[in-house]
Amino acid sequence: MPHDTLAPIVAKRACRAGATLVRAALIVGATLIWGGPPARASTATPPEREDAPAAMPSTPGTTVERSLDFSAHYGRDTPLGHHRVTVAKAANGDTVVDVDIRFEAKLLMITAYRYHHVSHEVWHEGRLAALDSSTDDNGQKDWVKGHAVEDGFAVESSHGAVTAPADIIPTSYWNPAILTASRLLDTIRGVVMDVKVERQGQEMIHAGDATVAATHYSLGFITNPPPATNRVDFWYDDSGRWLKLAFHARGHDVAYALQGPSNAGALVASPSGTEAGPPAPERRD
Repeated sequence: MPHDTLAPIVAKRACRAGATLVRAALIVGATLIWGGPPARASTATPPEREDAPAAMPSTPGTTVERSLDFSAHYGRDTPLGHHRVTVAKAANGDTVVDVDIRFEAKLLMITAYRYHHVSHEVWHEGRLAALDSSTDDNGQKDWVKGHAVEDGFAVESSHGAVTAPADIIPTSYWNPAILTASRLLDTIRGVVMDVKVERQGQEMIHAGDATVAATHYSLGFITNPPPATNRVDFWYDDSGRWLKLAFHARGHDVAYALQGPSNAGALVASPSGTEAGPPAPERRD
C-alpha cells in the first residue's frame, strides 16, 4: 500500500488510541474519591468560578487557635492534593472551623480528576450552629447549608432538605467527638448517615516530623454511605489530635499524611472550649 495511503490510516488510529487513553484517565480519576458523582443530577447552584466552589462566608473577629494540614496520596504514594482544617475562636466565644480540600489526579500528564471542597462551620456552646459547604467533584456541583433550630439542625442541600438531630456532628473529622457519634452529617451531600465507630487499637504512625503513638479507629457507614466506600479509618493521639485518615474506594487506596511539626495543633478543643480527647480504651479484666 502506498505511503500516502497509509498515512491517514495511521493518523486516525493514533487519534483513536489517544482518545481511548484520555477516556481511561477520566474513568480512573472519577472513581478516586468516593467513587465519583452520585447517579442523579445535582441541583446545586453553580459557583461563580468554574474551577472552584463558591467562597465561604467569613466570621469577623476570629483568632486562629490551631490548624491541621494533610497531604493526600493515592496508590503507591502518588500525590493527590491537600486537606486543611483551621480552627479559630470568634470574639463572641464561638468556635469557627474552615476546611479546604483540593485534589488533582493526573494520568499520562493529563489532569484526569479534580476535586475541591470548602466548608465553614460555626459552633456555639458545644453545638453546631451553622454549616455552609460547596463541592466541585470533577464538575459535579453540590452544596449544603444548615443552621440550628429549636429541635434540631435544619439542612438544605443539592440533595434535598432534612432536619438532623440537634447534636449532629459533621464529617470534617477535626472534632474527636466524632468517635462517640452514632449519626453524622455528610458535609458534601447534606444527608444524615447512621454510623458505627470501632476502636482498632494503638499503633505507632508517622505524623508530621515524628513517629507517634496513635489510636486507630474505623468508621462504618450503615445508612446513606458515600457512593463507593463503606468505611473510613482514622487515627487520633491521646489529646484528641487528628493525625491520619485512609479509605479504599473502587480499587484505590487514599491516605492522608499530617504535615508540619509533630506538635502542631496538638490538642483539639471541643467546640465548648473544654479539652476533649478520644474515648478511653475499654477495660479488659
